[in-house]
Amino acid sequence: MRQEYDIAIIGGGMVGATLAVALSKKTTLSIALIESQDISPLSHEAPFDNRVSALTKTSEKILQHLGIWQKLPDKRITAFTDMTVWEDKDSELNFSSADMGETSLGTIIENTYLQHTAFSLCQECANIDVMYPMSAIALEDGDLTLDDGSIVKASLVVAADGANSVIKEMSAIETKGWSYKQKGIVCTVSTEKSHQFTAWQRFLPQGPLAFLPLPDPKQCSIVWSVNDNNAERLLALSDQAFGAELESHFEERLGNIISIRGRQAFPLQLRHASQYYQQGVALVGDAAHTIHPLAGQGVNIGLLDAMSLVDVIFNAKDKNQDLGHISVLQRYQRHRRADNLLMQFSMDLFNRVFRSQILPVKWLRKTALSAVSRQRLLRNLFMQHAASRPFAQPNLINTNKASPHSDLANNQI
Repeated sequence: MRQEYDIAIIGGGMVGATLAVALSKKTTLSIALIESQDISPLSHEAPFDNRVSALTKTSEKILQHLGIWQKLPDKRITAFTDMTVWEDKDSELNFSSADMGETSLGTIIENTYLQHTAFSLCQECANIDVMYPMSAIALEDGDLTLDDGSIVKASLVVAADGANSVIKEMSAIETKGWSYKQKGIVCTVSTEKSHQFTAWQRFLPQGPLAFLPLPDPKQCSIVWSVNDNNAERLLALSDQAFGAELESHFEERLGNIISIRGRQAFPLQLRHASQYYQQGVALVGDAAHTIHPLAGQGVNIGLLDAMSLVDVIFNAKDKNQDLGHISVLQRYQRHRRADNLLMQFSMDLFNRVFRSQILPVKWLRKTALSAVSRQRLLRNLFMQHAASRPFAQPNLINTNKASPHSDLANNQI
């Protein structure tokens, strides 16, 4: 069987499914969304998942505009109003949404619920065919061969299939980068004290330890960056012993650790594609770049990729251009690659500076933190940079610069 579409998106995760919803707003586009995993319904009463994302205000606006945000279950999202960052008692920063005239600094959401909500919306869209569980096993001249033997022909194939993208590999797009030789340990913990709807992060010699607030005031999602050998040791500990390590390294800010669930680890790597396209192929999200999790920017810059690609596709469609032509996809790369590189290497530098035990570097970072801590204006500027958008916004989410070619421009955010 052979089916033809304007666009085939490989990967129905948070970025891929959101991209499909955005593209569906132009009803003249035909879209295939191909996901390798079986997407089963979620219970709103299920225990909290251990993989979460910290969404910026810009990401919230994207999801609101697409109708995804409104369908997220209230029980599974947490708006945090404050943030506390420290290394020791002499270098602590406190940020408040009230100081910035905002109701919150951002939102914590479980990855699975964001993915499922966007995916469900795709299933309701008349111009999206959702195919799952199904995988691409070959790609040649826009012909995707799926593992059931069927063929999908598309003018543009979008790789939204993660850091180990098979589409990127099939397209022979080179990736450069390195391993941090670290792992991010994640789990969900119950604490003695309330998290006060605050995002907490302490910088330690091996990497940051973050306690991210969940809807239950006494539950947090943990992300702890540690060296590979230490990760093995921590994963092998009993819950009681691991909890004691958390309490000690977190200076018991939230009291005792009452319970721990879902402890696991994932490797930390910096990866960046040498280019974001080939003829008929575009990369978005982790397929194009991976970033250190210390600032929680991974999904946020992935959503910006998606919206920039939508801008470019809508423009090309209105001009009757080939959606997969190199000249079209070069515009997408110009919009996103430099910004993503700057964000990626900024986070890499930040990580290296805070891990360094060289005395002059330690003195400089403590001095800088102390200076920012004392100056409210500096704190607010720092937070506005981190909590909203790092760099240029796509036209679709820029209220002052909506694309005349975008179907979404008539309903600006």
